[in-house]
Amino acid sequence: MILGGSRAQSEQIYRALAEAIVDGRGRFGSDAATITRLLKTEASYENCSRVAILAASPSSFRRAQVASLKLDEVEEMVPDIRESALGMAMELRGCRASLLMTSTWHRLGGPMSSSVERDRGGEFPIFTYCIFEVLERCPEERSGVNLEDCPDYPLFTWCHEDGDLHPLRRPKAKCSRDHYAIDSFIQKVRGVSALVFASDYLCRGSRPESAWFPQFLEADNVMLDAEFDPALPVHIAVDSGVFTGAVFLQVRTASSGCCLHCDERVNVFANYLAEGQTAEASALAISSFADELCGSARRRISTDSAGGTRNPVGPTVIAEYQRNGLVGKRDLLQWPKCHGCVTDGLGLIENLVRSADGNLRLIVHPRCKHLIAAMRSYARTRRAGQWMDYTADPQHPHEDLIDALRGGLNLMLREGRTPQQSFIRAKAECLLSS
Repeated sequence: MILGGSRAQSEQIYRALAEAIVDGRGRFGSDAATITRLLKTEASYENCSRVAILAASPSSFRRAQVASLKLDEVEEMVPDIRESALGMAMELRGCRASLLMTSTWHRLGGPMSSSVERDRGGEFPIFTYCIFEVLERCPEERSGVNLEDCPDYPLFTWCHEDGDLHPLRRPKAKCSRDHYAIDSFIQKVRGVSALVFASDYLCRGSRPESAWFPQFLEADNVMLDAEFDPALPVHIAVDSGVFTGAVFLQVRTASSGCCLHCDERVNVFANYLAEGQTAEASALAISSFADELCGSARRRISTDSAGGTRNPVGPTVIAEYQRNGLVGKRDLLQWPKCHGCVTDGLGLIENLVRSADGNLRLIVHPRCKHLIAAMRSYARTRRAGQWMDYTADPQHPHEDLIDALRGGLNLMLREGRTPQQSFIRAKAECLLSS
C-alpha cells in the first residue's frame, strides 16, 4: 500500500508508475508486461501482487493489513493519521513487514527532523539525496571546455562549492547524469529564497523564512564550553502549562566597568521538558534534576507570574512549586510583566544569539536538544502571505522553552543592570533666583 500526503500526491505516484514501468523504455527493454492493470487507485501485477494507491485519511487504513507500507510526503500528513498508518504494517504469509517513508525535509521539528535524529542514534537507516543527483549532465556548450563560463550561471555557487572533494576536482553538475533539466534548475534558483532552496533542493535541513532566530547556528551557538560552572550561581527558569519547560542558565562576566552587558555571556547548560505533568510532579522532577546536575550551587528559580492564577482544582502552580521545594535563595521569583515585555525578551535573545557586531553571547550546551530544536523552530505568524513581527500561536512545545529562556533572561540581566543616574530635582524658583 502507498499512502500519499494528499490525493494529488497519490496521483503523482500513479503517473510515475505509468511513465516508468508501462511507458518506459531502456537499454534492457520494458517492464510493462509485469503489470496487468494500472488504475489511479491500484496496480495489479502478474505475480498476483496488488498495490493500493490512496490519500492518507482515517478511512484509508481502517482494518487494513499490509506487509509493505510506503508513506510519501510524510511532512504533509496529519500526525494522528501518520501514526495510525504505521500500525498497518505487519508480517503476512512469511513476508516480513517493511516501512518506507519519503518526504522533503523542510519543516522544523517535523517528522523528518525526528527521523534524522533517530537515524543518528542508530535506530534505522536513512538515505538522502539532493537535486544534483537527478540533474542532467552539464554540457561543454554551457560551461566551456575549461569551465570558464560557469561563473555566469546562478548555479555556480552550489555547483562548485565541493569541487575540491572530487578526485578530479569536477563540479557537481559535471558528475550528474540523470533527467532533471538544468534550465528548470536555474528557474528554481531564481524563484525561491536561499533558505528554501537549501532546504527543499539540497537537503541541508529545515530552515524556513519564518524562523524567529535565523542567526542561531548550531556550529556557532552550540558548544561544550557552556558546561556547568560550580563557581557561578545557577538560574532555573520554569514555564508551566500542559508542557512544562525549564532552562538552566549561568552568566559569565569577563570583566566589569564597561558598557552594559558588553562582556556578559549566557550559558545554557541544561533543559527540561515534560508533557501532561502536574505542578507537583514537575516541581519534584526539576528539583531532582537540579540536585543531580548542580549539586549545592547557589540557585535562583523563577517562573511566569501567570502561575499565581488559581485554577479550577484550587491551588496555584506557584504555591505547588513552593510547597514541593522548587525555590531558590530568595524564594520563587516571578518574571517581569509589562506591556511589550514579550517582544523585548525575544529581542534580547536575538541580540545575545548574534549582535550587530557579530558577537555571540548565548551559548547552548549540546545536551539541550529540546532547546536547540526550539531555537530553530520558533516561528513568526503569516498573514496574507506576509511574515508578521509577532509569533505564531500555538507552538508547543517550542514556545514553552523559549518563554522560559525569555523570562529567565529578562530577570537575570535586568537585576544585573546598573540603574541610570536620575536627574537632580530642584524647584524652578531656586534656579531662576541664582
